Amino acid sequence: MACSQQNRDISTLINKDLNNIDPNKLTQYEIEVDLDDENMLYTGKQWVDYVNRTGKVLGEIYFHLYPNAFKNFDQAPILFSKDKYSKSNYVGGYIDIEKILINNKPVHFSILEDDETTLYIKLEEPLLQGQRQRIYLEYKVKLPSSKDRFGYGHRTINFGNWYPIVCVYDENGWNIDPYYQVGDPFYSDLANYKVTIKTHKDMVVASSGNIVSSKLEADRKVYNIEGRMIRDFAWVASKEFKVEDRKIDETLVKLYYLDRNYDMVNKSLQVGGDSLQIFNRIFGQYPYGVYSIVMTEFPSGMEYPGIVFIGEEYFRNSLTYILEQIIVHETAHQWWYGLVGNNQIREAWLDEGLTTFSEVIYNREKYGKKQGEDYFIQNIKLGYELGQSYLIGEENIVNKPLNEFNDWNDYSLLVYSKGAMFINAIEEEFGQKALYKILNNYYERYKYHNATLDDFIKICEEVTKKDLQGLVEEWLH
Repeated sequence: MACSQQNRDISTLINKDLNNIDPNKLTQYEIEVDLDDENMLYTGKQWVDYVNRTGKVLGEIYFHLYPNAFKNFDQAPILFSKDKYSKSNYVGGYIDIEKILINNKPVHFSILEDDETTLYIKLEEPLLQGQRQRIYLEYKVKLPSSKDRFGYGHRTINFGNWYPIVCVYDENGWNIDPYYQVGDPFYSDLANYKVTIKTHKDMVVASSGNIVSSKLEADRKVYNIEGRMIRDFAWVASKEFKVEDRKIDETLVKLYYLDRNYDMVNKSLQVGGDSLQIFNRIFGQYPYGVYSIVMTEFPSGMEYPGIVFIGEEYFRNSLTYILEQIIVHETAHQWWYGLVGNNQIREAWLDEGLTTFSEVIYNREKYGKKQGEDYFIQNIKLGYELGQSYLIGEENIVNKPLNEFNDWNDYSLLVYSKGAMFINAIEEEFGQKALYKILNNYYERYKYHNATLDDFIKICEEVTKKDLQGLVEEWLH
């Protein structure tokens, strides 16, 4: 076990194959954030060099303002259940936009009223295809008292979906969906990030990308972080974090943990490393120099580019099996969501179904065919067969938008389990070798891009030389 070192010589991007993307033509985010952990506030200064890659002339730009979803207890998208919280004690979160400038001039902007999570900026000049528009924003944010993607607990502060991020413009126009209560209601484009985080001098930060340097300035600690060719940026802060790491292939796998249970530290690093190696070999190389697994106050596991949140309650010897599968699942998301993106609002199953079946692949590759089969039966097939009888008609459709699911119960059953059953059906019909080729081809063709169900099926049909519409109708529609 190697101790983590500051300023270690680490490459942010280790894979030279950029899949025909010029990183200099991507949108650039430069963010300076100053955290006041006593009052659970932070201020942000943000420069966005937005590149119009839509093929259209744009007269406006939209941003998501996800922190506003946490303003009040009733509407806050707290995962799974609010039973652990009290409405009377809940502290709401929000983002106040204090200034927006273009060309050093204030611009007209408004916040859409539905749930106040969408910012509209009117451009004074039309933005042509390929042109850049530099936008400056200043904001103040209050963190909510939720141990969730975004919020704080007693020991950690989670910064998932914490800054204004440009909405995706695709064939359907601007995607300005709200922060739905069910699923992962996020859809974003690839970008480059330079983030400076100022915290209390005792705070340890884990983040997406690569922490290039950290230094003390009086009683403050300043982190300089670089993220290249990633579709989002998340971080976690704690005064209690300890850090260990291991070099796996060309990637430094880092574990940020709170308690000195070395069995769990070793197990977590081992699982993170093994899953990275297995998925590197089967899907294609993970292209980033750092991958961080973070033990945090969180109800489950959550993926962001280069960093995953893992609930502290799973870091117990009695829950080793569950901890392993959560780390494997969130690691697989680095390929299915992080690198091959998709609209998680319209086609949530596409990353979740592939990721859930990736758990089967991990268990088969690491422990053998028998354990892989047993894992599939016990963790996917039996649960789906038990639950699907309760779903009638359109309730049983997998490929539908988040707002058409009833709750987390049918979402989990359909998006995770039935989505994985569809991938298993492909393997049963065409064989393991064909499935692995499908996954590798899908990754290599669409890494750094957003893909759709049609894109995935096209790859399947190219590999198998068969029409898959029958399987699609059976499992997804």
